[in-house]
Amino acid sequence: MRFELPKSRANPEDEMKPVTYRHTQRGTLILVTSVLVGVLGVVPLWQMGEWPPAVAFAVITLAVASLFSSLTVEISDGELRWYFGPGLWTYRVPLDAIKEVAVVRYRWWYGWGIRMATGFRLYNVSGLDAVELKLGPNDTRRIGTDDPQGLALALRSGRA
Repeated sequence: MRFELPKSRANPEDEMKPVTYRHTQRGTLILVTSVLVGVLGVVPLWQMGEWPPAVAFAVITLAVASLFSSLTVEISDGELRWYFGPGLWTYRVPLDAIKEVAVVRYRWWYGWGIRMATGFRLYNVSGLDAVELKLGPNDTRRIGTDDPQGLALALRSGRA
């Protein structure tokens, strides 16, 4: 059996465009909270001899910590992509669908992770800074980042 690498395309414009922006924010608060919740939940169960619930609790806590350990944002191929942790699911928005870009700061009580609030959806792992994307009259997304100015600049440049 012989393996061959695919030949490059004849038209260089058909090649995938390079990533023009990529940033990963660590979810330190989510990781610390997951460890604390895990210890406070598993240790008492373990001491009481409740092995199955202790193991289940530990697995669930580790899964949440892994899934929301970071948030990566990329801009390439005419779209904005973002995903949590290892990237089991990816959110995508075409750059030409973005009507407005703004740097915003949200309130701590909106929480972390994936949130739906009045007027917007929020995706974040740490901090209070985000870039707000107006996609339509009733469709606003906020992507949390510790580089809001850089992301906003990259989005504005990519839409030009």
